Amino acid sequence: MQLEEEAQTILNRLSLMPFDECYPLSREFRNMPAVGGLYAVRHRAEGILYIGLAVSLRRRFRDNGHKAFFWAFLDCYSPFDIRIAVELLTIQSFREGDRLETLMIRSAQPRYNVRKKREE
Repeated sequence: MQLEEEAQTILNRLSLMPFDECYPLSREFRNMPAVGGLYAVRHRAEGILYIGLAVSLRRRFRDNGHKAFFWAFLDCYSPFDIRIAVELLTIQSFREGDRLETLMIRSAQPRYNVRKKREE
């Protein structure tokens, strides 16, 4: 499968995953996988707000916080309307993770991703 096709397939899975099956926000993110993957911060009605890549999904949210949550707070979104959709990556896919992330951002144009990634 071409990298562009793989990026679109992953983006579709993240977009179409039922909202209730996505990970809810929490203080410790204990239910979040500790492995690497691509993720989408989603709003219940507005869809994908942010796309990212992490070596450890749990650590990404637990240790560093996330700017998308701050922006969602500023936009007055309820935490109950924000969830995280996750796509775990194989070692092979993770090697192309940065490129997959860029292609997905370019395609979806999430409002909280920085413009630089959209234009790369």
